[in-house]
Amino acid sequence: MQYNVRWIINGNITITADSKEHAEEKIKKTLENIIKENKDVFENIGATAIQGSANKINNE
Repeated sequence: MQYNVRWIINGNITITADSKEHAEEKIKKTLENIIKENKDVFENIGATAIQGSANKINNE
């Protein structure tokens, strides 16, 4: 029998950055490097996309 398995990886990190866009870009670059270095693994598990969004957590 064949099964279609859908999964989500959820992450949460607090970082310091000059802007929302800069915060998102910092994490995006890190994740892209991890994916690039492990391309075969990500293809084997069917990973097709990553997505994230930054939200300000204080009034600095």
